[in-house]
Amino acid sequence: MANVPLSLSRGAVVSFAACVPLLAQDPLRERVNYALDQARPALLGHLRAASEPSTRPGELALVALAGAHDGLDAQDPTFAQAIERLAKASPTETYDLALRLMVCEAVPWFPRREAVAAADAKALLLHRHKSGAFGYGRNPGGWDLSNTQYGALGLRAATALGITIERTVWQRLGAEIAEHQGDHGGFHYGRADSGFDAYASMTAAGIAVLAICQQQLAANGDAPRMLADGIARGWQWFGRNTGVLGSRKERWSYYFHYGLERAAILCDVTEVGSVDWYAAGARMLCDDQLGGGGWTSTQDGHPGGRLAGGRGDLVPTSFAVLFLRRKFQKAIGPLTVKVVHLANLGPASKAADVDACAAGLVQRGKPALPEVLNALRSEVEPQRRAAAAALQGIVGEAFGYDAAKSAADNRTAVRAAELWFLKNR
Repeated sequence: MANVPLSLSRGAVVSFAACVPLLAQDPLRERVNYALDQARPALLGHLRAASEPSTRPGELALVALAGAHDGLDAQDPTFAQAIERLAKASPTETYDLALRLMVCEAVPWFPRREAVAAADAKALLLHRHKSGAFGYGRNPGGWDLSNTQYGALGLRAATALGITIERTVWQRLGAEIAEHQGDHGGFHYGRADSGFDAYASMTAAGIAVLAICQQQLAANGDAPRMLADGIARGWQWFGRNTGVLGSRKERWSYYFHYGLERAAILCDVTEVGSVDWYAAGARMLCDDQLGGGGWTSTQDGHPGGRLAGGRGDLVPTSFAVLFLRRKFQKAIGPLTVKVVHLANLGPASKAADVDACAAGLVQRGKPALPEVLNALRSEVEPQRRAAAAALQGIVGEAFGYDAAKSAADNRTAVRAAELWFLKNR
C-alpha cells in the first residue's frame, strides 16, 4: 500500500483499492442502473428549470455538473442550452465560482472555457480569509469548512485547466484546516475552538481539503506530513462512526454522501471499517428515489427548486446522481482530452489510442453500448480491444469476451452481452 499512512494500516479502519463499479450481476448494481435510468428525465427537467435567468448560477452549475457526470453532451439540446446559460452567468459567491470551474473542467466544449476559468479562478482566490481558508464572498471576515471544500475543489479544477495556483495557496490552506481538526479526528463547520461537535459532512470535507492540498503540493515537491496524518485521523473518525454511512438521518445527508464520494476517491478508500461506503449510500438513494425519478431531502440545508410529478428538488437530485455515477476523478486531467472514435482504429493503432477510445465510450455510458456491441464483432483487433474495455467499464463485466480471439470464438460472450443490454437498456 504505497503512500498509505502507517497509522491507517495498523488500525485496519479503512480498506484501500481502486474504486471499481459493482459487478453487473450484483442486485444493487441493477438497482443503481435502474435508478439512474429513471433519474434522467428528472435531471433534464431540473436543467431546463435552472436555465431560467432567475436561477442562482451555483444551482445551475451543480445540476450541469450532475448532467456531465450522467453522460450528457453537446448533442443534448437541454444540456447544451444549460451550459450556454452557465457560461453567460455572473457568479459572485464561492460555491457558484467553484462549481462553474468544476463544470469547465468536466465539459471540454464549455464556451470560452479558458477565459471563463481564468476569470473565475482569479475571483475565487479573493474569497480567501487571511488564514487561507474560504468564506462566502470577497475578502471574508471569517471562514467555514463548507465554503472551503468547494473553494479547494474549484482551484483544483482550475489547475486541471492549466491555470497556475501558487504553492503558498495550498500550503496555507492545508495548514489552516489541519490546525482545526478535532482531537478525535473529526471536523465541524468552523474553527476547532468554536465549541461544536464533529459531524460527517464536515469530516468528509476536511479530509477532501487535506487530500487536495496534499495532491497539489506533492505534484511540485514534498507535502507536509501533517496532511497525511490529518487524513488518516479523519478516516479513523469515520471508522468509529460507520452508522452515518447510508443514513438519511445524518445531517445534510445527500450533501454529505456526495462529499464522501469525493473524499473516498481522492484517498482510494472503498470500505470504512467493514462498511462499503458506496453500497451503503447507493441503497439509501435507491430506496429514497421518488416515482418521477428525482429526490427530495428535508435534512439538506438548501433543497433547491422543486418540480412536480415526483421529479424532486434540484440540489438533492443533483447530489444523488453525482454520488450514484461515482465519476469524480482522483487524478485531474489535462486541458484537452484526446478523442478517438472506433472507426478511426486500424490494425496498426497504438495502445494509447485504444485506451482513449475506450475511455470516451465509457464516459458516454450505456447509450454507447450498441456501438460497443457492434465493435465486438469487428475484424480489426484494436477495435475489439477498445470495445471490450468499454464493455467492462460500462457494464462491469466482460462476459468472457477475449479481444485476442475472433468474432466466431467470441460468439457466446457477445450474445451474453447483448442479452444484458436488452434486459437493462
